[in-house]
Amino acid sequence: MKMSCCHFRLEPVAVCLLALAMLSGQGGAQTTYYGKQIGSFPTGQAGLDGTVYAVDANRLQIVGFSFDGSGTAQFRAGSTASPSGVEGVQVPDEQGRTTPLGVYSNGKLVIALPAGTTVDSIKWFAVWSQNSNLGHVTIPDNFVYPSPRRIGQFTRYAHGVRSGEVTILNAKSFRIESLHYDGAGPEGFFWAGTGSSPSRFGFKVPDHRGSFDQRAPRYTGQTIEIMLPGDVTVYDIRWLSLWCIAFTQNFGHVTIPAPADLNVPPLVEDVVIPPRALDNCVELHRDMQVSWSLKGDSLEVELAGRVEDGDYMAFGPSGCDDRTCMVGSDVTVAWFDSDVPRAVDYTLRAYSQCSGTSGVCPDNRVSGTDDNVNITGRQNNGITRIRYSRPINTGDTTNDKVINPSQNMYISWAIGPINPSGVAAKHHTRVQAPWLQLMFGRQAADECEAINSEAPPPVTPWPTRYIKGDDVTNFTIRIGPTGGRKGYEAITGLPSWGIAWFVNDLLIPELELKRGYNYTFIVEGGDNSSIPAQYHPFYITDDPKGGYVQKTDAEKERVRVFAGVSETGMPTAAGRYCEY
Repeated sequence: MKMSCCHFRLEPVAVCLLALAMLSGQGGAQTTYYGKQIGSFPTGQAGLDGTVYAVDANRLQIVGFSFDGSGTAQFRAGSTASPSGVEGVQVPDEQGRTTPLGVYSNGKLVIALPAGTTVDSIKWFAVWSQNSNLGHVTIPDNFVYPSPRRIGQFTRYAHGVRSGEVTILNAKSFRIESLHYDGAGPEGFFWAGTGSSPSRFGFKVPDHRGSFDQRAPRYTGQTIEIMLPGDVTVYDIRWLSLWCIAFTQNFGHVTIPAPADLNVPPLVEDVVIPPRALDNCVELHRDMQVSWSLKGDSLEVELAGRVEDGDYMAFGPSGCDDRTCMVGSDVTVAWFDSDVPRAVDYTLRAYSQCSGTSGVCPDNRVSGTDDNVNITGRQNNGITRIRYSRPINTGDTTNDKVINPSQNMYISWAIGPINPSGVAAKHHTRVQAPWLQLMFGRQAADECEAINSEAPPPVTPWPTRYIKGDDVTNFTIRIGPTGGRKGYEAITGLPSWGIAWFVNDLLIPELELKRGYNYTFIVEGGDNSSIPAQYHPFYITDDPKGGYVQKTDAEKERVRVFAGVSETGMPTAAGRYCEY
C-alpha cells in the first residue's frame, strides 16, 4: 500500500495520573436484599400483588407491587386484630401523597409510616378501598424490624490502625467512628471478603471519598462512612479490613456477624430530601455560591453552582494573608465524577498542572493527606451542590491553611474542567478584584439569592487550521493561550491547562507531513525541567492526551511516538521558553 502523507494533531503536553488497577474480583450478591420480609398480599382482587418488607422502624418496602387503580384505594395500617377503615391511619404513598392510589405494575415502592407510627406498633398493613379490604399483610407477633448493628472496633495490628465503634448502617454502608491510620501503607485500601479472617482473596471497598484508585489516606480520629461496591451487601462478606495489597498484610479489621445473626436495613432509593441549610451563604459569582457552618473544630461547607458536566468548583483560603493569590492556596476541588460527588483536598504550589510535587496537586500526591470527609452531593434543575467537612486545623502546615474563625481570611475560588486523568485543569472562571474576605466564625447570615439555572448559550467554535507540508517545511513551535471554549476545548473536545501549542502562529493546527520531505521544528516551549510551569517538551504522537514521560510502560505500548522522544523514553525536543 502506497502512503503519501500522515496527519498529526498537535496537543499540549499533559500530565496524567497513574490509575491503580481495580483488584476487586468480587462476585455479586446471591439475591437482592429488600429488608425483613413481613408477607405478601393475596393475589386476585383488583389485580393486587406484591411482597412487603420492613426497611426499619418507620418504613416499608413493597416489591413487585401491582394494582389496577380501581376505586379510591389507599394504604392503611393499624393495631387492631383485623383491618378496618375506621381504626388505624392512612399511610401516604411512595411520593408522600394521600390521594387515591393509581395503577401499578410490578413496582418497587418505599413507604414511610405517618409520624408516631412504627412497624412494631401495627398489626396489619392493607390496601383499602371504599370500606373494603382489598388485601393486607399481618405483622407477626414479636416482629423485630431491621436496625443498624454495632460490630465492635478495628483490631490493632499495624500502621496505627484503631477505631471507635463500627456500625453497619444498612446492607451496604458502614460508619467507622474515631478512625486512626497513619496512611503510610504502600498499597493500603479498605478490603472485604469471605472466610474466617482477612486474606488476599478479597476486593477493594471505596474509602470515604468513594475512591478505588487512591490508597486510603491518613485518618486522625475522623468518623467516616464507606459503602460496599456493586451488588455486594454485608450478607455476602465476613470481614472488613484495612489491607495492604502489595504485601498482603492486614493492618486491622472487624468481623461481620453471620447472615442469620444480621437484621439491618436495606439500602433503599428514597425520595431525595435536601439536607438542612447551613448557617451562612455568600455569592462568589453569578454561577457559584458557598455556604458554611462552624461546628467546634470542624467546618462544614457546601459549594453550589451552575456548572457544566465535567467542571469543578474550587474554594479555600488564599495563599496570601493580605490579598487573594492562587499560589499557596489550600482549596477543595469539588465535582461530580459520573454520579459520584467528589471533594478533593488540593494544594496550589505553582501556576501549572500537577507534575511531580509541583503545580495544582491533590494533597495526597505531594506527601499530604486528603482531610475532607462526609462528602455528599446532588444535582437538580441544572444546579450542582457538593457538601463536605474539614478540620479548621489539620495539623499539616505544609499543605493546609489553619482557619481562624475570628479572622477575616482572603479566599481563592474558581470554576474549570477536570481533565481526563481526573485532575483539575486550568479554570475558565475565577475570583476577580475586589478580593473576597470571609470570617468563618461570623454571626450567621444568608446573603444568597437563587442561582439562575438557565444554561448559557452555546459557543461557536473556531475552525481547525491546517498546514500542508509541501508548502511549508519549517515550523516554529511556541506556547500560547488556548482560546477557551471556542478554541482548544472546542477543537479537541478535551479540557486544557490554559496553554496550548502554536505552530507558525496558528493554534494547534493539523499538519500534513509528506514522506520524502525534511522538516525542521524550532521548539520554544521551555528547557528548564526544574520549572514545571515553563517546561513543555515537544513530541509528535497519536495520543491526544500527551504526557509520555508520565505514562507507565503499558500505557506507552498503546501509543505511537513519531518524533521528539529518545529510545530511553526521554524528551529530546526542548528549547527556550517563548509564550505569546
